Amino acid sequence: MAAGLQIRLFDNNLTSPTLIDDLTERISKLSFTTALNGGFRDATFMLTMGFDQAWQWLSREGKRGFHFYRVVIYEAHDIVWEGRITDIALKVQNLDHGILVNCLGYWSATRDQLYSDDDHTDWTSGSGHQIDEIIKEILTEECPDINSDQTNITAGSRDLAGIDLSSRKYPQEYINELTQLSDDDQAVWFFAIWDNRVPYLFKRSVTNIDWLVYLENLDNLTLQQSALTLRNAITPVVGGTEGTTQTDAASLVLYPRREELATLQTGTNANTQADSAKMKVADRALPRQQQAFTVTGRIFSTASTDTGGRLEESPLWRVRSGDVIRIQDLVPSSAATPELDDLRTFYIMATNYDATTNILTIQPDRRPRQLSTILGNLGTVQT
Repeated sequence: MAAGLQIRLFDNNLTSPTLIDDLTERISKLSFTTALNGGFRDATFMLTMGFDQAWQWLSREGKRGFHFYRVVIYEAHDIVWEGRITDIALKVQNLDHGILVNCLGYWSATRDQLYSDDDHTDWTSGSGHQIDEIIKEILTEECPDINSDQTNITAGSRDLAGIDLSSRKYPQEYINELTQLSDDDQAVWFFAIWDNRVPYLFKRSVTNIDWLVYLENLDNLTLQQSALTLRNAITPVVGGTEGTTQTDAASLVLYPRREELATLQTGTNANTQADSAKMKVADRALPRQQQAFTVTGRIFSTASTDTGGRLEESPLWRVRSGDVIRIQDLVPSSAATPELDDLRTFYIMATNYDATTNILTIQPDRRPRQLSTILGNLGTVQT
């Protein structure tokens, strides 16, 4: 396992957690991921132990085992990854034995209980129902494993009054639907559960570059701009009724007219329909980078730049989804102001860090379509 990381196991008492074990010295094959929406996504590792110890990890004879116990990966006192155990497998091969452990981040806790506004606030009536107000109630009422600290949930400005959340769904489903609605500035919303199970609702921002990497530190780089998902005329659909189509004039000059119907939550009002369609068409009006790449060498944090302009290397495991990365020596070399350019500056949508090989895989994009498919599948597994 990568030097500098420690893994500790706690019980499932989140109010007053008890340290069960420091697993660091017995861990192998560790890897962990982040993604948006979600935050900490999953982690997997092997744990070497004897049969007697392994037996205690498994659910048996009416005893619970270690399922839903909390696992935290630390760098010194800083949390690198956090989640709870969902799968435990006893592995025996050539007289070698141990436990294979799979964990999911606390985004998965938003699929524990069901939410319906029939039991709480009726969002179809009244006004002043911004996205943050709705998500805060959903988390408070039906997500007891999520930290009650909601100070990092950014306030929205668009009133979502009229939206119908009466169907009994997992909070995660509603959060994913709500973050597709945008705001009156047509920004892209994301949601994540980060350190200490604290929820974050935030708009995509590229005002600063978080990470710099150079070509010599990348493995077999391929930047693939795909037009398959290009859509420059998007029509919102609510309850089977089409709203006003939003188009991108510049894209229509350059490319064929490519249309899409975007289904939104029942009761979404006209203003919010337009916001969402405008956001989607702006995000998809050009060919977008869709190819993941791996960092096998060094990466540099812009926050560590000293007054002399020297960059300091940072461990690969610190990179998270929601960060902005630039391939510093990839042409073109203009672009003084940070912006997504589909060539060398990217918003990180997902990461996978392999502690055995010290390799970081990055999915760079806006809202990459293949990532949506992955997250959709995780909706019934992880999330």
